[in-house]
Amino acid sequence: MALSAPPRLPPSLLPVSRRISGLLHGDYSGLLHRAGSEIGDTRRYMEGDDVRRIDWPATARTNETQVHDTIADHELEAWLVVDTSASMKFGTGKITKAQMASDVAGAFGYLISHTGNRLGCITTARSGESLMPRSGTHQLAQVLGRLAKNNDDAGSLTQALEKCLSASTRRGLVVVVSDFFDESPWQNAMSQLAQKHDVIAVAVSDRREHEFQDVGIVEFRDAETAKTLRVDTSQKEWRNNFATSAQQRHQKIANDVRLARADGLSLCADEDWVAQLATFLRTRKRRLAMGHRR
Repeated sequence: MALSAPPRLPPSLLPVSRRISGLLHGDYSGLLHRAGSEIGDTRRYMEGDDVRRIDWPATARTNETQVHDTIADHELEAWLVVDTSASMKFGTGKITKAQMASDVAGAFGYLISHTGNRLGCITTARSGESLMPRSGTHQLAQVLGRLAKNNDDAGSLTQALEKCLSASTRRGLVVVVSDFFDESPWQNAMSQLAQKHDVIAVAVSDRREHEFQDVGIVEFRDAETAKTLRVDTSQKEWRNNFATSAQQRHQKIANDVRLARADGLSLCADEDWVAQLATFLRTRKRRLAMGHRR
């Protein structure tokens, strides 16, 4: 029987939900790899485990460091932190980064809410109110409706992450969707967030942010600062330097996410990002099932 889109949700979510449906359904530990609230069996200590969960009597008996495993909570509190700043409006293909971010957030929101978990949302808009975690399709529709609005009063990604840290009342999952071009020190805020939550950082980009073709003399305008710059893209040296700088910038973002102890995923608007997301979720699920955090 064919799947139908949930009520009040955009039709664009239907093909996405078909391709990722079932990856996380009923698998709460697959969504959240941090400790639950109930103590389970003991197992051998692995790098990255919380030392506060070491079982000292079991360690003494086995001569190997043992830790308490915990049973994952069956009601997940999840947050979407989505960048709605001016740089996200950039796009040279079929969709902008902002539209892609909304679709990615919708995909994660579908996985979270479809299993009865509670979903909340925070954007970088300075005047935007947080949507506190609730369950149900109506909540997901509200989240997507919030993301569809254009915001011209964007604050910083750091402020949004700090807002999430203060608003969250229990350990849960946080999905951050951004191009991470924010000049504020978001790395520290994400690191603090990852100490309490399981964090997935999704970096979205456009192909023209990785390489540029020869299109003659072009005037660029920075969406964040409004500064303009005129360049001759016919110069091969300029295009090579642009590609090198872009690679370094995106690599730094990936490194910063890793140092913050978050799971990182990079998606490009011109590629089949749904397939990449599905691969990421399958790999992550297998890794967590084996007890590996990274």
